[in-house]
Amino acid sequence: MVLTEFLYPGETIVFQSNRIESLNDHFFFYITDQRILLYRRRGVLFKKDRVIAERIEDIRSMQYGEFGILRKRGILRIETLSKKMDPIVGKVADIKAIWQEMQKYLRKDQQLF
Repeated sequence: MVLTEFLYPGETIVFQSNRIESLNDHFFFYITDQRILLYRRRGVLFKKDRVIAERIEDIRSMQYGEFGILRKRGILRIETLSKKMDPIVGKVADIKAIWQEMQKYLRKDQQLF
């Protein structure tokens, strides 16, 4: 797995989602013991990686919702100390799994709405 190039020494992946959408692109969502990562790789001959990372301890709030009638989609909004991340959108089951897994790694004293 190429994602290991972007991990800190000793950092381990504890969760990997199915494909999700954010920033008009498709990513895989990873939770490590220290950060959340959105990762994608493109290209056949010339590989291009794109990684977005935020420290778990910097997350201040998360909001989960659903939209759509026939083809329901889940949406997760994450706000960190410095910014609001673009919404993470995907199948309801995939986004719910991310939400549930994130609950395990957030500090208990954080206010989540």
